[in-house]
Amino acid sequence: MKTVLVLAALAAVALCLVLPAQRSSLGCQMCELAVKTYEGSADKDVTTIKKDFDAECKKLFHAIPFGTTECDHYVNEKLDPIIKELESGTAPKDVCTKLHECK
Repeated sequence: MKTVLVLAALAAVALCLVLPAQRSSLGCQMCELAVKTYEGSADKDVTTIKKDFDAECKKLFHAIPFGTTECDHYVNEKLDPIIKELESGTAPKDVCTKLHECK
């Protein structure tokens, strides 16, 4: 019984170490998708850009566990700062790095 508890604890620690890296990578991919979506629709309003990003994000990441939830989170929390950076003149290739979404 003690062995099972120790193994469960080790597995939990291992997941905590691995998941942030995966989440970070997913955040980077979503940021790059957001920049790409914005670049393709600069003449559209923010609401339309958010809808376009959400649809594309869910299409690409639906197979990842919690992928569509992450898309919703990204639209609500991360998309506005990305749009502001792009509108303020930050080069598209630099936006995700500047916002600490990509390394």
